[in-house]
Amino acid sequence: MSTGNTTPKLNADNYYGSKDYMSVSLFKAFAKCEASALATLRGEYEEEKGEALYLGSFVDEMLTGTPESREKFLAENHDIVYKRDGKLRENFARAQEAVTRLNLYQPYMLELLSGEHQAIMTGQIEGVPFKIKMDSYKPGEFIADLKYMKSLRSPNLFQPMIQYWGYDLQAAAYQEIVYQNTGHRLPFYFVVITKEQPAHYEVGEIPQEDMDAALETIRQNIVHYWDIVQGKVEAERCEDYNCDYCTLTHVVTEPVDTNTFGMSAKQRKAMKGEV
Repeated sequence: MSTGNTTPKLNADNYYGSKDYMSVSLFKAFAKCEASALATLRGEYEEEKGEALYLGSFVDEMLTGTPESREKFLAENHDIVYKRDGKLRENFARAQEAVTRLNLYQPYMLELLSGEHQAIMTGQIEGVPFKIKMDSYKPGEFIADLKYMKSLRSPNLFQPMIQYWGYDLQAAAYQEIVYQNTGHRLPFYFVVITKEQPAHYEVGEIPQEDMDAALETIRQNIVHYWDIVQGKVEAERCEDYNCDYCTLTHVVTEPVDTNTFGMSAKQRKAMKGEV
């Protein structure tokens, strides 16, 4: 099923460097703070990488990477992964133990991770070029994504964990792009290992109605975000108290109502009845 996409073809070498496509991570970044996402895309701002990102990449490489990609990851991040004596740092050793346990005792999870690793596809959503990179893809059968996360429980008691982290958006976009390329709308599975001791193992399947709702969220916002990328619309600052970019670039020009201290721009507008 052709999408008519004329943007440059992607491969493992140029996937992350390409700015010609929207992606799930970029969409989520714009949903969080438009100004921060645009500054990051332009190379004007870079979030500090926490250990969690390296741990996730480590587990990804150990379970779905190629021998070459594993070697490259370990070489590029040697001082982060290893201690001076050459042994794995504590959290990476714990992650390796979790990987070993999965390999020994979780055949169903291994089956879901046995598809084509890091499979790249492109398509369009609402006319916006979109790229995906799948942890495990078995044509005609399933899409699977590996997650190494703190817990299966949501940080928000009133919102399912998958929605809290925006993983439903990822599942919806991946399913849609695969459908555009193959004509098959496949089930999407999350293969989850937690960082707890002992680690919890689980496979989750997102209901189709949840993915349909998430895809609609993408459709409603993606053109606006892409217009920001192309310079057609000005990016808005979120001014959220936890947004490092807005905090670092905030310039005080006038006093504000003390009742709004710590509020985001959206919350302040709501107080004024502007939204």
